[in-house]
Amino acid sequence: MLDYKLYKTADNPKSLVVFLHGYNGNLDDHKYAIDWLKDSLNSAYLATPIAPENCDKNPEKRQWFGMLKYDPEYKRSDPDTSAKEIFKIYSGAQHDLDHRADDINEFITQLQQKLNINNAHTYLVGFSQGAMLTIYTSLTRSEPLAGAFAVAGLVAGADLLEKRISAKPPLYMLHGEDDLRVQYKTLPDSLNWLKSHGVNVNSSTYAHLAHRVNEDEISKISSIINNA
Repeated sequence: MLDYKLYKTADNPKSLVVFLHGYNGNLDDHKYAIDWLKDSLNSAYLATPIAPENCDKNPEKRQWFGMLKYDPEYKRSDPDTSAKEIFKIYSGAQHDLDHRADDINEFITQLQQKLNINNAHTYLVGFSQGAMLTIYTSLTRSEPLAGAFAVAGLVAGADLLEKRISAKPPLYMLHGEDDLRVQYKTLPDSLNWLKSHGVNVNSSTYAHLAHRVNEDEISKISSIINNA
């Protein structure tokens, strides 16, 4: 089972929220977003698993899957790189994504059993690489989760993913318009791909926001979960 931290926002939480951090990061880097979630979720367990690999870019940080071997020149964050080429780069990592998504789904199932919470009350939230895994994991689960939230992400590994879709939970994509790390210009193609595969997806965009989670995004996510 993945290493993780677990928080309670009420005495008897009714839901489980799993937050996946980003590439070249760790839980300390995402503490601000985790704290916002802890403060705004009314009745939830909040689980924050830790990516199992040292980052290929910086061994002091973590990754869910490596990217240097697929994009050594970091073209995916070059403003001159087309959206089509960015998706092609992430398709190179599709088998790594697929493997890690299986790990996360197993982690969710084990945690659900421990906490006695089912899929209908479980939500997956991810930022950046964690957002890509949120999409892939939620669509390849045996039964749909209550909802999945991808912050600053895109549909990665699409060629393999479309062969493995087995669940279609409500999916929300949230993205800053100034994001050049996971480029904002990829959002329309991600939304079109999801809709073309029958996924109920909604999006929210944020002006003047670069590659970071902001409090408005957390407020929106928490409001949806709290009002479910």
